[in-house]
Parts: sequence; structure tokens; C-alpha cells
Amino acid sequence: METQRVYKYKLDFYYISLIVYMLFLIVYILLNGFVLNRQFKDLYSDPIVYVSLIFIIFFLILLIINVIRAREIVFEDTKMLIRNRFGQREILFSEIQSLKFSKVRRKRVNGIRKSEISRVKIYLTGRKRPLRIRINVYWDEKKLLNEFRQLVKLIHTRRTNE
Repeated sequence: METQRVYKYKLDFYYISLIVYMLFLIVYILLNGFVLNRQFKDLYSDPIVYVSLIFIIFFLILLIINVIRAREIVFEDTKMLIRNRFGQREILFSEIQSLKFSKVRRKRVNGIRKSEISRVKIYLTGRKRPLRIRINVYWDEKKLLNEFRQLVKLIHTRRTNE
């Protein structure tokens, strides 16, 4: 029996951005109404309201698109699935030639530059370009990273046995 380990796409960035812009717009309208004693019809000509509305609509559309897509990565015993609501891509572990981890530089903490792995490039047989997966956009980043590290070990043992 195969066990499935599912890693879903994070949507919290879109939720937080949408809430922040909506709160900004509400606070801006309230400040204009109560502090500056402007009327509601004066806000129709205010460019800050229009820019805020553009950002709210933009992040709302992005959120809806990503909720509809429902992206996820599924690891099974012999394969990996990259799927969304409209389809999936099945990658057998035997098709994987190599994996490469990319790091992003982080801020200095006490004079030490911290970096963590943020992307994985998967090189497949029969494909020129690698698949790029950003680990930090999925829930349980550390578990997902460990899955890819286990996959590297599996590929390495497969090569030594050949």
C-alpha cells in the first residue's frame, strides 16, 4: 500500500495582503470623513482611493485564481505528483537524473549571513530544462525539503547500484 504525503500551496500571503489593503482603505476613508470633515462624494476624486481599490482587486483576483487552482505536491513511494485542480504531472523517481538545491541569501544575524534552501531544480530524462519548485510556497517547508533530500539519497543509491 502506497502512502501519500501531500503538500498544499500556501495562500496566506494573498489573504494578508488583501486584509492589509482593505484595512488601509477603511482607515483612510474614516480619517478623511471624521478628521478632515470631507464628504463621501469627495472621495470619488481621490487617487489614493483608486490606487487602494486597484490593489484590493488585484489581490482578490490572485487569491481567487490560486484557490481555484488548488496546487499541491504529492509524494508516493515510487513517484511524485505535481497537481492542480485541472491536471497533474506524474514524475517517476526513475526519470529523475539529479536534483539541485538553490539558496537565497537572508539578512545578517549577529554578523552571520543566514541562508536556507528555497528552490529545487529537478533534472529529468528527456527534458532540457529542469522543473523548478519553490519550497517556501508550500505548507510544511521543512518536511517538503526533507522529502527532496530523501529523494536525493534514493537517486544516489540507485546510481551506485547500477
